[in-house]
Parts: sequence; C-alpha cells; structure tokens
Amino acid sequence: MGRRGTFFAVGLTALAFASSAQAKPLLGITGDLPRFQTLTGQASTVHQAFLGWGQGLSYGSPFVSLFGTLTPIPMIHLGTAKGTSHKEAITPAQIAAGKGDGYLIGLNQAIAQWGKAIYVRPMAEMNNYINLWSGFRANGSAKPGHSPADYRKAFARIYLILHGGSAASINAKLKALGMPPINGDLASNPFPRLRIVWSPIARGNPRIAANEPENYYPGKSYVDVDAGDIFDESLTDTAPWTGLEALYTASIGHGRPFAVPEWGLYVDDPTFIKHMCTFLKTHPRTEEAGFYDSRPGSPLDIEPKTLSKKEYRDCITPLGAPLPGWASGSSQPGTTPASTTATISFTGGGQTLGSVSAPIGADEIELDMTPATGIVVKAYWIRGGKSLGPMNVPSGATGVVFQTKSGGAAPTPLIRPRVGTDFHVKWSSSGTITSAWWTRVGKLLAQIPVTAGETSIAMTQGS
Repeated sequence: MGRRGTFFAVGLTALAFASSAQAKPLLGITGDLPRFQTLTGQASTVHQAFLGWGQGLSYGSPFVSLFGTLTPIPMIHLGTAKGTSHKEAITPAQIAAGKGDGYLIGLNQAIAQWGKAIYVRPMAEMNNYINLWSGFRANGSAKPGHSPADYRKAFARIYLILHGGSAASINAKLKALGMPPINGDLASNPFPRLRIVWSPIARGNPRIAANEPENYYPGKSYVDVDAGDIFDESLTDTAPWTGLEALYTASIGHGRPFAVPEWGLYVDDPTFIKHMCTFLKTHPRTEEAGFYDSRPGSPLDIEPKTLSKKEYRDCITPLGAPLPGWASGSSQPGTTPASTTATISFTGGGQTLGSVSAPIGADEIELDMTPATGIVVKAYWIRGGKSLGPMNVPSGATGVVFQTKSGGAAPTPLIRPRVGTDFHVKWSSSGTITSAWWTRVGKLLAQIPVTAGETSIAMTQGS
C-alpha cells in the first residue's frame, strides 16, 4: 500500500477493548446467500447490498422491504450514483452541505422501523479512483467537491443523521464541524444495533500520500466499526496484507472493532483463502468478514475456483460466529420496539372506514374538506414542504385519527370550525407532533395547541 506506517498508537484502553471482542467473526456475503451456502456450507449472518443515492426512498423497493431480503443482518452500502448508472447524483461536499438530508432522514426513519441489527457502509473504498466519491483521479489530480476533507464531513453528517436523536444535540456537533443544521428531531438508532462502517481498500489507487486512508478518517466519534477491503488479483497470494494489517492496528488505536466487509479473489488461489483464515483466527477484533461475491458469471465468483472453494469450506466456514446478542431489536428479551410509523385512520358515522400508513420520511399531513358538509375529499402526505402524493380517502369520511406510534387510546376529536377547509398536522421523525392548525382556502384560520410529547390527534365534523 505504500503507507507511511500506522497512524495511531495503541493504548491500554484499546487493548482492553480488543481482549473483550467476540471470539469469532460474523461471516457475510454479497450476492446469492442460499447459493453461497450450497457452495461453501456457510450459514451467512450478514447479507450486503449496494444502493445508489435515493434508492429505497425515491426508487426501488422501500427500505424496510429491502432490509427484509437481507436477513439475518443487513449490510447497506451507500453509494452516490444515479440509479444503476455511473453518473453522480451528489458529491461528498453536497452531502456535507445538507443537500442529501432528505434521503438520509428517510433512511434514519427506516432503520428505526426495522428495529433490528443493521450495518451501513457509506461510500466505501474512497481511496480507489474508480469510485464516484473518491478524492483523486487515476493520475493523482484532485476532484473538486471530493477532497478527503469533504469526505470526512460527509461521513460525519451521515453518521449523525442515521444515529439520530434531538436536533439540539445533532446540530451542536454539526456546528462544531462547520456544517449547517438539520430541521427537527430524528428517530434514535443507537449503537450497537446500528453500526456505521468506515472501510477503505487495503491498497489505494492512486498510491499517493494525499490518498492514504487516514486522510479520510472522520474521527472515532463518527465511526462504529473500522474496516478494510482486500482482494487477490494474481498468484500466489499477492494481496496487500501489509495495508490490511495497518488498518487493523489503527482500529486498536481508535478503540473500534474491525471488519473486512469485502474480500475476494480473481484467481483460484487457496493460499489467499488460507491467509484470510489465519488473519481471522489471529485478529480477534475482527467482528465481520464478508466474501465478495456470489453471482454466477462474476469474475469473483468462487464456484469455478475449485481449490479455493474447498479451502473456504474447510477453513473459513467453521469460523462463523452465531447471531450475537446485539443483533436483537429488543432492549430486553421478549420485548418489541415501539413502532414509529405514522398512520391515519379515516372515520365516519362512528366507524373506522380505513387506515393508511405514512411513507418513509413524511412529516406532515393535509386534509381538504368541503365547507358545507365537512366530508374529507382529499388528503396528502408531505415531506419537507413537498407533497408525496394523495392518499386514498374512503367515501363519506368526516373525521380522522392520526397517530405516530401504535397503541394507546384514541384522543378526543377536535371539532372542525364551521368555516375551516383544511386540517394540518406536522411531526418530527422521533414521533412527536410539533404543530397542528386549521386553514380556510390556504389561509391560517387557527393554530391548534399541542402538548409536549403528543403523538396522536383526531378531528371530526361534529354534529
């Protein structure tokens, strides 16, 4: 890798952390999990998918549906491409400036809804010029908006938004880092259930001092798991192990566990597999190792590599750790995290006529009613002031019950003012209703008082 040596000293606290790490790594896969199990016998606990910017929110399967296809523990890689193209949707500098907050807030809420263990890898292998978010071109020239400093800020912003919490707490940290604030509280996704992974490749390209991994490190306060990717490209075992060792040593200095989210080989090289087996046995901080990949026809597919496949089955597969305690979504055995999915139930004639769940990221509803009858004729989900499209409103609905969290008694309905034509409710992503109001043809009619911590509200036409 041409590194300038390790970049953090090993302290007593870090050594104590290392000694308490889990004894065996979780084994993961990118690609077809059942197929890989057939090939190697590995019962994978981590299943990785690569996302373009906006995927899961503005296109593709919704986040929570996607997570359900990646069990037991999803690992989500966040890239910056537009869809399946290799065109850039957003730069690291734009992420740092808050231009991607809508997507990140949607992911924050989806992780809260998921309520179970999940890894997220933002913009991995940033020291490899082939990636859109990399800091340098192949010739070593810098890319505007992609500098290591831009990357560090973008990574820290992603970390803070995905882990969530109060706006005051997040904004204090963003201000200290020279970034703009967020608007409103976010759902809390604490470590260890959510684990944000920082992972360069063990030998970067271009191999210049400015492109060394430590230049991209956002600080241990914004990383849950240090990591490194490694690949074997030619016989015999020419992979950059010195670089991976240096990243592992740095993780000790950071006081963070280690992972190898992507490792694989282009050639049939059982020596490389055996070397990885030895690494995992002798580096106890390594909590996860994910093989890349299991797709028929891929140059990295292990199926045609007969010798490597046998070595993997004999040496790597037996190392796999069982699902760890932190992977449970419950704080105590037998409990289930409360849902923070907002729902609206339409009522009429004393009956519930139908219910609709909010799309991820929605933070406001608007109901439009006919003045004479109070019948709800239109209803919209809104995010950041922009409509997400109409709801299906049942015929004859004259009232609603809105809740951001399931359970609890329905509140006493507010009676619509006779001249009121619209009912609005706005809430934070933590589920607290922050404001509600009546309007008449788009003009404010009356503000509705809300109490601290309120999570439900109802209205009706009245008698």
